[in-house]
Amino acid sequence: MKRIFLLCCSTLVAIVGFAQEVNVDSLNSINRIKRDTSYIYAESTMRDAVEAESYARTILEMKVGEWLRNKYPNESIDTCLVKVNDHSRTLLTFRGKYKRAFVFLKKDMIVPQIEPVACDTLVDSVAVEAVEPVAPAVTVELTPDEKDMVAVADFPAIEPYVKNLKSDGRLRAYGKYATLPEDTNCHLFVYDRDGQIAAVLRQTKDGKYYNLRTLQEDNVKNYTNCGAIWLQLK
Repeated sequence: MKRIFLLCCSTLVAIVGFAQEVNVDSLNSINRIKRDTSYIYAESTMRDAVEAESYARTILEMKVGEWLRNKYPNESIDTCLVKVNDHSRTLLTFRGKYKRAFVFLKKDMIVPQIEPVACDTLVDSVAVEAVEPVAPAVTVELTPDEKDMVAVADFPAIEPYVKNLKSDGRLRAYGKYATLPEDTNCHLFVYDRDGQIAAVLRQTKDGKYYNLRTLQEDNVKNYTNCGAIWLQLK
């Protein structure tokens, strides 16, 4: 199986400090990068600068995964980036009281390698330990929002879905599996290495999971070698 690696093409990491004043050069740089097809970029605007950058990086990782699947459609690829945070760059601008984090990465830093190398994964994998399947005991009734979630077919479709929730003011928070809050109501898109949605789960405050497709009780640990994006609605 091929893996995709982020090559150490440059040791320079230019991260614009959150306290730095916005200037015309930053805005011009963002516009130039958006027009340059050699970059993959993502942005997020929030009140807190750290959260804005964190969510922008989550979107960037989603876009990188989509780009890899489009570039290598016939390959069985294990997506893997070495120290992605050390090689992407961040520009910060301000929109009133809000902070806008713009994160970008050059495509030519992502090169296929035949031989596997130990690395930090781009997306967080769900725990892989074997567990006994959960016996179905509860039938789930879907809310209108959950019916929309079930319609999300693959990994690339997650980003526009999340953007629509945010623009409608219905998104409280979202992130990668590693940042999943415990003991709270939220939902998870679980996706496999081919970018297909393996399950859409509802997590409850008591730590239980329910599968919105099978309408039965489930467990996130049932999905080995998968990644997940969680979100919380208002």
